Amino acid sequence: MGVSAVVAALRGRKAIVTKLGMDAHWRGAIVVANALRDAGMDVVYLGHTVAAELAAVAVQEDPVLVGLSTLSGNHLTECASVMAAFREAGLDDVVVVAGGTIPPADRAKLLALGVDQVFGVGSPLTSIVDEVAALVTSRTGTP
Repeated sequence: MGVSAVVAALRGRKAIVTKLGMDAHWRGAIVVANALRDAGMDVVYLGHTVAAELAAVAVQEDPVLVGLSTLSGNHLTECASVMAAFREAGLDDVVVVAGGTIPPADRAKLLALGVDQVFGVGSPLTSIVDEVAALVTSRTGTP
């Protein structure tokens, strides 16, 4: 996807980026939040959050994308809780992506939970932004 297509897909759309549980990392989440902001998204960075709190904020903010960042190895439990909270809150139309230290063997488990894409450590920012744009366009039907 070219730069103009990415900007067209993401400009003015809202994203929430957050860290799951009490994970103490911050750099990757901030880097991705800034890359999405640079691509034209309106990004809400929550810092640490739990599933119920995130779902409440998502209902209030109406994002097209939620980015979940994890480094502590709790991604399966935390993502399952987030996806259940989103279903309960009627947030089935929100694109959810996860990133961080996620073993490749867990990728399929996260996708089965309803996470739309998984970005492992070292994923290039341009690939993350391109895939987010494609997912948002696919979900909303409009670039």
